[in-house]
Amino acid sequence: MKKIKLFSALLALVVFTACDKDDESINNVYDEVNGQIGVGFTTSGTSVSVKPEGAVVTLGVQSTVTTTSDRNYDVIVNEETSTGNAGHYIIGNITIPAGSYDGLLTVNMIDDGTMEEGVSYDLVLDLDLPADVAVHTSKTATITYNQYLLCNDFTLVINDDFWSSERTWEVTDSAGNVVESGGPYANGTFSIPPYTMTLADGCYTFTIYDSYGDGQFDGTNTGSYSLDCSIINAATGGGNWGSSESTDFCVNP
Repeated sequence: MKKIKLFSALLALVVFTACDKDDESINNVYDEVNGQIGVGFTTSGTSVSVKPEGAVVTLGVQSTVTTTSDRNYDVIVNEETSTGNAGHYIIGNITIPAGSYDGLLTVNMIDDGTMEEGVSYDLVLDLDLPADVAVHTSKTATITYNQYLLCNDFTLVINDDFWSSERTWEVTDSAGNVVESGGPYANGTFSIPPYTMTLADGCYTFTIYDSYGDGQFDGTNTGSYSLDCSIINAATGGGNWGSSESTDFCVNP
């Protein structure tokens, strides 16, 4: 029998002018009496190919409360886990406008001449929050980046849980046409043979499905998937993602 585990987090508190928000993840942090607040990234990572003219990455940030004035928060580079060098990026501040739960962090990526062809780098950013602000969702976001390269030959690797008969996937083009697909597979396969595909330049959506509704987690085994073209990652995930998970990506944008 499959099992689903639920996790909860206990976060610290601070006094802020606040408004309630009807969202389960928000209510896990927000406390109307104490004015509890949390701030965090809405995604744990993204990837980008840096052209000679550079690239711009925006990361979403969410607060558990609103305030009557704009708020700004800092981020710091995690030097222990980041690769590359400081010449590859210019990092802005997080801004959450007055009256809003949502803000953005903008990072300008730069090919300063030191990026090596065929090498993937990680810029790992940690929130630098005041002591009285707790972490909501994710404290860390990773930007995986590389020097721009042309690539059309993709490989999909699926390391599955036991119930591979529940697994299917597809790649659709910008018009919604299915251009590649696969599955279901035999139960107990675990390491599904890699699938290779050649995609023409353009934008696509990769979607992976689970007919049972618990993604790649059967209660004991946790699976994962990754769609890559050379060093470029187009889609990745794993664990309990529910009935389906989709990722948009572009080939040689």
